Amino acid sequence: MLLTGSTAVNRSLNPREIAQVSLRLAMRLLNVPVGLVMIFDRDHRPIILAEENIPPAWQKEFSNTALLPETIVRRTLDTQRVVVAAATTEFTPADTALFASLHVQAMVCFPFRVPGSLSGVVLLAQNEPRSFEDEDLAFLTAISQQISAGLRNAWLFAKTQRQVEAVQSVAEAARMVVSSLDLNHILTHIMGEVTGRLHTEAAALLLLDTVREELEFAAVAGPSSEGLVGIRLPMGQGIVGWVAQHNEPLLVPDVSKDPRFFKGLDEDTATTTQSVLCVPLRTRNQLIGVVEVINKKTGRFTLADQQLLESLASFAAVAIENARLFDEANRQIEQTTLYARDLTAAYKRERQQREALDRLRYSFLNVVSHELKTPLTVILQGLEALKTPRRGELNAEQREIVEMLENQSGQLQRLIDGLVAFATFSARQGTMQFKIVSFAEVLDDVVALAHFKTTRKQITLTEHRPPELPDVLLDKERISEAIVHLIDNAVKFSAERSTIILKTTVHPNNLRVAVTDYGKGIPADKLDSIWDSFSQMNETMERGLEGLGLGLAIARYIVEAHDGTIAVESALGKGSTFTIQLPLTPSRT
Repeated sequence: MLLTGSTAVNRSLNPREIAQVSLRLAMRLLNVPVGLVMIFDRDHRPIILAEENIPPAWQKEFSNTALLPETIVRRTLDTQRVVVAAATTEFTPADTALFASLHVQAMVCFPFRVPGSLSGVVLLAQNEPRSFEDEDLAFLTAISQQISAGLRNAWLFAKTQRQVEAVQSVAEAARMVVSSLDLNHILTHIMGEVTGRLHTEAAALLLLDTVREELEFAAVAGPSSEGLVGIRLPMGQGIVGWVAQHNEPLLVPDVSKDPRFFKGLDEDTATTTQSVLCVPLRTRNQLIGVVEVINKKTGRFTLADQQLLESLASFAAVAIENARLFDEANRQIEQTTLYARDLTAAYKRERQQREALDRLRYSFLNVVSHELKTPLTVILQGLEALKTPRRGELNAEQREIVEMLENQSGQLQRLIDGLVAFATFSARQGTMQFKIVSFAEVLDDVVALAHFKTTRKQITLTEHRPPELPDVLLDKERISEAIVHLIDNAVKFSAERSTIILKTTVHPNNLRVAVTDYGKGIPADKLDSIWDSFSQMNETMERGLEGLGLGLAIARYIVEAHDGTIAVESALGKGSTFTIQLPLTPSRT
């Protein structure tokens, strides 16, 4: 009979069928009326695989109390040996309380091993007093080995099936990648494969925006997930942000116990996240995003799940790379066609415009320098001569007229000097000298150049810089000039004895210099126009180069010539912050 049972067990790959056949065989040979087969998962949760003559209510109670101290099940698992107990002698108080409703008088419990670090027991019970002989125990040992072997076969078969399914998923993902260049179609299909193969409630693929340092939902799968597409998360926020920031996978079996979990998305999608598996999305060893799955429908996420998700993520990365390259190639072909068609005409127009601009610039400089500055110099010399004592004393009215003429002539001279300076800068901005220099040297020059103007108004210039600053490809004099223009602008709008802050920070892809003042601020409707040449923010400000509104225009030209950006944030009555952002690797040779 044991051989017959073994044959039946070995033919089956269903764990419950294996347990049921083995249990009935044991009960028949030992002639007992009550029995059950139970296993315990990694969290020590009981799972009844088979039972005979046990009421459902008692099964539930038994599942909740089987592992309490001193129960026969606990003693069996702790010793990994067969435990025999009679109601009159070996029953513990826990056994008596647990089995009283079944009127059990004798029982035997023997352990067995299950692959995957699980343990199990077979419990046989008799309603009459009885002793179990050595022959019975030897038979039960054989039964336990039979159950272990059968469950091992079932486990190996299930593992093989999962591996086959994983290979099928990877093969299907590979087929999609090579058969289509429609990125949305590919990613949607892969997300479906992820949720189907891993048996999860939802999945999402987020792409990294390196400029804004944010993650954007690009493809999703699962109920209530469509609204996520297009939503952005900053690097470091939530589990996906952590994975992107650290560029390594993360498995969180219980998000309620993990402080990295971000609840905001659950609130937006009316879902409840319980567990998360998230892996980086890489192409050419560069992070381009992450893939995450939430809530395994059965069981828990495993290392095998992580390996499968990483394989599918690699194909998703290839699909994204292919689609991007395809789109870029199409754009380049279109642009090349247009450039080839209009190149000659555009070159001619540009050359004509450059020649006309040069003629206009030189004519302008000539008019300003000679036609305006020369007579102005004569006027100033004449006024100076009038004040000479040997020509006689001036009365009060005459002195007032001379002083007024001197002030107005001085303003006019500053305006002319400003126009000449701006025209000279425009002429030389195309001849910038780019060299690799330490940005610390640039800041040292800026502080030295700004010292005179800040000291004149008793303004404190406070500088913040990192201990180490990188070497950058730039025109040192021009960048120093641009930053000084921002400081000059801050001085102009700051009260005496106030503070101006010069702060430099280094980021992964760029370097930022911010100049902050606590002056009058800029009206919101003027923020866009301050960069225009000759713009004037305050009619009562001291005139000169900055009085023409040229300082900010020059700063912008210099920064943009370095492939950088310049921006301003301001509030009336609170001050302004001008920020220059320079790339660490400018696109020039």
